[in-house]
This record gives sequence, structure tokens and C-alpha cells, in this order.
Amino acid sequence: MPQMIKVIAKFVNKKTGEPVSGENYIVRLYDNDVVSDDFLGEGKLNNAGEVHILTDLSKASSFDSPGEKKPDLYFELYNEHGVVYQSKVFANVDFLEEDKVTGKKTGLTKDFGVFEI
Repeated sequence: MPQMIKVIAKFVNKKTGEPVSGENYIVRLYDNDVVSDDFLGEGKLNNAGEVHILTDLSKASSFDSPGEKKPDLYFELYNEHGVVYQSKVFANVDFLEEDKVTGKKTGLTKDFGVFEI
């Protein structure tokens, strides 16, 4: 059964603070692994410079990380010239964490904040 997760990030120009946007920008989400990184999904930037990527957590599980539930995520921002930005790796992102009081999953959506490029 798929475990759908949502990842949000925002990209801004570090000199002006203005959102990076336009049809020529694509953000790709990867899980960093020892042998080969797993491509988890991609999305376009909206006018506010945000990307929302919906993907299945099971895509992070591969031959070099079988059964992985806490992927090591990073973003790559592309335009027509190729990669223009790569984020740091966010280690062991827990999408299946539970609220200690209610016992419900709280982490199916993660907002990684603003990246200055």
C-alpha cells in the first residue's frame, strides 16, 4: 500500500529576496544513498517560488537501502542550462513519526523552508 508524502520547499534570489519562478525551473527530489541516489519526484515552481512534490515513500527503498523509512533527502533546482542549485542533505527525515499524545502520524508533509540561490 502506498504511503504518500508531500515535500515543500521555497526558492528565492539571495540578492533580492524575490521568489525564483518561471516555467523553465524544475525541482527534483532525491534520496541520498551509498551506491545510487533514488529519484523521488519533481515539480515546477509556482509564482511564490514554492514547489510541492507528492511522492510515495516506498520510492526511497532500493537495493542499497532496502526498507528505508527515513530517507536522506536533497533538492536540485534545474533550468534550461542544467543544475543551478543543490541543497544540503537532510538526513533521516521521518515522515512516519507519531504525535506522542494522539498516536496519529504528524509528518506526512514536511516543509523544508527557504533556499537562497
